[in-house]
Amino acid sequence: MIHFADGGSATYDLLVGADGAQSRVRALLTDARPAHIGQNVVEVGIPDIDRTHPDLAAMLGRGNYWVFGDGMSLAAQRNGDGRVRIGLSFYNTAEDWFAASGIPFDDPAAARSRLIDLLAGWHPRFTALIAACDDTIQPRSLTTLPIGLTWPPTPGVTLLGDAAHLMPPVGHGANMALLDGALLGLALAAHPDDLPAAVKEYEREMFDRTSAVGRMSAEMQEMLSSLDASRKLLEFFQPA
Repeated sequence: MIHFADGGSATYDLLVGADGAQSRVRALLTDARPAHIGQNVVEVGIPDIDRTHPDLAAMLGRGNYWVFGDGMSLAAQRNGDGRVRIGLSFYNTAEDWFAASGIPFDDPAAARSRLIDLLAGWHPRFTALIAACDDTIQPRSLTTLPIGLTWPPTPGVTLLGDAAHLMPPVGHGANMALLDGALLGLALAAHPDDLPAAVKEYEREMFDRTSAVGRMSAEMQEMLSSLDASRKLLEFFQPA
């Protein structure tokens, strides 16, 4: 029986914890908790950039756009609705960095100004991206779960996505979550009358797969947070 905050409840045959980094379901399987990775991100964005800021749109192009320097990075990515999502990362910073950063998140205009101050020395074309952002400004303190996290088979409960294998945000986590859901569904369809067997089959494959991807993600995170990240990233993308 599951009891909800609004007073409701429900019975279940299989509880699937797909409730993200701060999963409440995870505690039923393991005492592992996410740990801060020394990176804090401020997420901002520019809506309808092709219409509102065509000059910046031309600068960004159609793919991902990265800028590195002095323990910081700016990553911009186009979304399907015309919005450009921008993440300002501050590496090798403490979990409580936002409290000491002086960024007034309750005052978007002042927050944009403070973020531009933190990018002192960057070319104006980069800080122009921050000046063009709207009032949605979201701080994110990044955490991960231990690489290779597993748990004993537990009747009626399993996890997928960030709840099971929270990784650095380098491009793998969402793909792994989607694959988790698909493979769990296939396992349940293959064993409709034996949920423990279905979950065991799913977890065995998921543990192996996400452990390997978790190690790759950690290596990429180490590259991005290094002092010569731009050089290492260029080398990474060079043809073998």
